[in-house]
Amino acid sequence: MNSHGKQKVLFLIVLGLVIMSSTIACSSPTAPPSPTIDEPVAPSTPSATPSDNASAQSQVDSSSRVDVVYFHRPQRCPTCLCFEERVRYVVGTYFQNDIDSGKMTFAVYDIGDSANKEIVMKYRAVGSQLFVNTVVNGIDHIVDVQDIWSWNCRGNKPAFDQQINNVIGQSLKATE
Repeated sequence: MNSHGKQKVLFLIVLGLVIMSSTIACSSPTAPPSPTIDEPVAPSTPSATPSDNASAQSQVDSSSRVDVVYFHRPQRCPTCLCFEERVRYVVGTYFQNDIDSGKMTFAVYDIGDSANKEIVMKYRAVGSQLFVNTVVNGIDHIVDVQDIWSWNCRGNKPAFDQQINNVIGQSLKATE
């Protein structure tokens, strides 16, 4: 094989590796689950993206509430897009009254946007991740919901929705 042929084969191998690594990186978590944070953390009211219900943010009682926070990378795969779509659907369908009353907040953040650096650091977000922060008496109890990766978002949306509904519902009960 001549040098041009070798370069072409090498290029195809490298291209294949790049495609595989980007697919794998988006289809599974990139880091071990963030630990639940049970130690007191300074209370803060999350800021929502403009597309979220920003008016509810001003009504939030910082002593007890549930913050549902979804993070994503700048480049997104179909599974990551499904996560956001379904979480938005569940929040809007089943928990809109809780958002309107200030018992719950919902926000979506791109971890690649430097404007989100503080919130990304607070949650220790590294990729497409759903966090449910049950704030009780002003103390954060952040849970990284890693199970979303096994709930088959794209294959069984109703079952995925029910799992998300259960996680959020349990957190809301903890604030009562």
